[in-house]
Amino acid sequence: MFDPSRDGGAVAMTPEFATTASALLLDVLELCDRAARGTAGPADRERAGLLAAFAASATAMRGTRAEEWHLASYALAAVADELLIVDIKWPGADWWENHPVEVELFGSRRRATEFFDRATKAASFPIRDALTVYAAAVSIGFRGIMRDDPEKLETWMRANGQVLKLPDGRPALRSRTIELTGAPPLRSPVTIIWQGLAAVVLTLFAVVTAWWAFVVS
Repeated sequence: MFDPSRDGGAVAMTPEFATTASALLLDVLELCDRAARGTAGPADRERAGLLAAFAASATAMRGTRAEEWHLASYALAAVADELLIVDIKWPGADWWENHPVEVELFGSRRRATEFFDRATKAASFPIRDALTVYAAAVSIGFRGIMRDDPEKLETWMRANGQVLKLPDGRPALRSRTIELTGAPPLRSPVTIIWQGLAAVVLTLFAVVTAWWAFVVS
């Protein structure tokens, strides 16, 4: 049987991990989309729904890989908080800043630096599922301490792309998320960008899952 830990650091995203990560990623993106469009509900209710999604994902990933999932879920909590506090102009931003998902689930408020520290830990696992989720979080907008240093962020993404063996044709990262002014249209530029990035990320998850199914068969 194929042993991913002996494959020289190649991506080996297992189906269960990919399915759980994809579902939670979509929950984050859909909430951000609602906030950007101006159709989100009260922030406390939206946060409760997102926390329920995180809890469900943690339940699904109980067992021998729970530690890896805990690392991966931090990446999605951090990107959700950053987008909803910093990048998206919506009525719930101030409330969310005082009630971030990171604090509720991880007891910290250091996402700007903690994200990259945890990504380094994720890179130490022989199966790079968790690190793939960190790369996905950067792809959809997480910047953290590198917000004003796009070249450094691009270097980080390139280095981790080599670890994950991502294709070289990946588009360059945007240094800023596009801000919406006034009432956003039904399909705002931000929505289109997120949907496009989500499609790329989910395609990567699907390809890796298919690859895994092939090599272990």
